[in-house]
Formats: sequence, structure tokens, C-alpha cells
Amino acid sequence: MIGAWLVLGLGLGTAFSQAGDSIEVAQAASGQQQKEDYQKKIETKLKELNQELKEWKDKAKKMEEKARSEMDEQLSKLSQKEEEASKKFEELRSKSGKAWEDLKAGVDSAMEDLGKAFDQVRSRFKSS
Repeated sequence: MIGAWLVLGLGLGTAFSQAGDSIEVAQAASGQQQKEDYQKKIETKLKELNQELKEWKDKAKKMEEKARSEMDEQLSKLSQKEEEASKKFEELRSKSGKAWEDLKAGVDSAMEDLGKAFDQVRSRFKSS
């Protein structure tokens, strides 16, 4: 009788262990999907902003000297912020687990700064 309980107990322990392993695998897959979704979102946003930056540079070429000088200065700042965000994003892409989570906050912050910089340029030069 004790042997039967022991076997039953071992069987339950194995079942619980396998269930725990399955949960960990599912969580890892879910985390990987979140990472991929986030990366696609950031990549898309960076491409959109990069295209807008090119459009602003084309507009600047057609402006009068004083306005073009001011626009070039603003676009230079935008380019720097875009480079910073892209660098953080590339660093993030190579990480996983806790390191990825830690870097994600930095990417979010860089993207927020970049968005604000674009908003300032849009506001300042919207009629140009």
C-alpha cells in the first residue's frame, strides 16, 4: 500500500513538474511574441519618422536662407535623436529576458524624446 502511494506521489510530482515546465515554455513563447510585436512596432515607427525627416530635409532645401538655417538646425537635432533611438533599438534587439526588459524602458524613453522633437519641428514649420 505504501508503495502504491509512493508511486502515485511520484507520478503526481512528475505531472506537476511537467505542468510547470509547460507553463514556463508558454510564458517564454508569450514573452518572445511580445518582444517581436514591440520590435515591429518600433521598427515601423522609426521608418515612418525617418521618412518624415527626409521630407523635412527636402522642404528645407526650398526655403529662404534664414528659415532654411533654422530648419537645418532643428533637423540636425532630430537626426541626432533618431540616431540615439535607433542605436538603443539595435541594442535591444540583441537582448533577451531581463536585459531586454531593462533596455525596453530606454527605448521607450528615446522614442518619446524623438516624438517630442518631431512635434516641435511640425509645430514650428507646419506652414512652411
